[in-house]
Amino acid sequence: MKHIYSEIIQFRGSHYDFGNYQGQKLKDSLSVKNRENQWKVRTPRFSIDIGEAKQAIRAFAPGVWEELLGLQDGLEWPLERVLQEYGGYRVNIAPSGCSVLAGENYIIRNYDYHPKTYDGRFLFFQPTDQGYAIAGPSQRITGRMDGINEKGLVVAYNLTNRKKPGAGFICSMIGRLLLESCEDVTEAVEMAREIPHRHSFSYLVYDGDGEMVVIEASPVVSMLGRQRRARIISTFKRGKIAFISMIPKNGWIRCRKMPI
Repeated sequence: MKHIYSEIIQFRGSHYDFGNYQGQKLKDSLSVKNRENQWKVRTPRFSIDIGEAKQAIRAFAPGVWEELLGLQDGLEWPLERVLQEYGGYRVNIAPSGCSVLAGENYIIRNYDYHPKTYDGRFLFFQPTDQGYAIAGPSQRITGRMDGINEKGLVVAYNLTNRKKPGAGFICSMIGRLLLESCEDVTEAVEMAREIPHRHSFSYLVYDGDGEMVVIEASPVVSMLGRQRRARIISTFKRGKIAFISMIPKNGWIRCRKMPI
């Protein structure tokens, strides 16, 4: 069996200081060099709009934008490059086949990506300016593949498909936004309704009160191909299982309440 490792990082401070700290540690690191090598054989299928990314990120978690500015200073990179690598907005992801097993008081994750695609970093971050403390593995530095916050909210996700991607956040950044800003399942569902989604993913959210919901999300695209915010159009309830269907034409978000 091939051995891999994950660096354990703890930090308490502002989002900017955390970003700056990470940037200094990342400078000339294997993680950065691996990413540079990947771009030698890949052509980005997206563009970076700094103003659009700033507006989108600050609308949901302003501290994450400050962390990106800290990364910029720590790495001494142009902001466009920081957003391309770690911004989590308008970024494509590779195919995956991950899975989640959850039950009373536990959640188990399986990752089917190759280890070289991971950051190899498990973070304990307690911000002192805004947002909840989070423990979890990072993805693209600022994102979280899954994790738990100080309120006991757990988030994990699985790929559905990458058909008809929209302008919006990728899965790892959505995981970070939910953990950063939400206290329970209710708040997570509400934020998922507002967040613009780039790809179709299922997000499992499980809170400290034992509520568990699977949020099935997809980009919501109009006939003109412009991004729109999601809105609930119908709700169906059967016992302990609830379905919330949202704009089924071209894109949707649906929540399934899971019995534990």
